[in-house]
Amino acid sequence: MAEEPYNPSPIGNPSVLARRNWLQTRLVIFIGKHTPKCRDMVRILSQAMDQPLPLSMRIKKRIHYLICCWCQRYEEHLRYIRETVSRFPEHADKASDASLPPEAKERIKAKLAR
Repeated sequence: MAEEPYNPSPIGNPSVLARRNWLQTRLVIFIGKHTPKCRDMVRILSQAMDQPLPLSMRIKKRIHYLICCWCQRYEEHLRYIRETVSRFPEHADKASDASLPPEAKERIKAKLAR
């Protein structure tokens, strides 16, 4: 099956710039050619959690957000998860102290030994 060409703004896109008229369509195509694709944005956003992005990439990311609200939402979700996880150690003492039954531990050991 042939792969579909990259579409930077599919129909129904609620982003700031969507294909609503001729000018917006041209802008979306231009931005889509000059900013990272969504697949690359996932990697870039993950890297940005560990180290600061160069200025040029931060600008490209912001411009990409004009045509893609989903990448922006993905970044918001990553930030939320990071914030939530960073708070977890403060509440670790409230976590359950339940452990696995001995027979379950033995089954896991047997599976790992295979």
